Amino acid sequence: MSNRILISTALFLFSAFCITASAQPRALGARIGATGFDVSYEHTVGAINFIQTDLSLDFGYASSSAPGIKATAVYNFVVARPAWTQKGTWAMYAGPGLSLGYVQDKVIYREENYRWYPHRYGFMLSLAVQAGLEYTFEFPLQISVDIRPYFGMHVSGDITQRIDRETEIVVREGKAGYYNNGWFGFIPTLSFRYRF
Repeated sequence: MSNRILISTALFLFSAFCITASAQPRALGARIGATGFDVSYEHTVGAINFIQTDLSLDFGYASSSAPGIKATAVYNFVVARPAWTQKGTWAMYAGPGLSLGYVQDKVIYREENYRWYPHRYGFMLSLAVQAGLEYTFEFPLQISVDIRPYFGMHVSGDITQRIDRETEIVVREGKAGYYNNGWFGFIPTLSFRYRF
């Protein structure tokens, strides 16, 4: 008898959670910026705040090279809902986040008389800060513009020089440093999402 009560309670709580989660507004779409393209998802938490998760193709400094990949999650606080239009809704938001990826960055090597700035792939871990403005139409389309700088570290791989087909000599070892590409986050980014 106690097993039936336990199972019934668990099913009730799970059903209540699913109904509550499905009732929260969500949005799915694309985020397009200066260095890449994101698949973007928003999920409302509580009354008005929302969590935003983005999976990105990051082209970094050299758009001709293969893109890196980056995942970011941001908790956004809706700080204002201005009534600028009679139709649709506006929202101003800001919040902190975390980003992790394998991306390209400018790595600074200091020599005796000069500095060397190769662009190297490596792992990145950063704090993100986002601020933006979004507009949701009467139909299920949402448009937003935001800035999202990243403040963190980048760990690059070794730099090698090929002498012939069989020999590679390491000329610079991998190094950890500041994630310089994070400053590109101050360039405004445009998003389009389907709201459901």
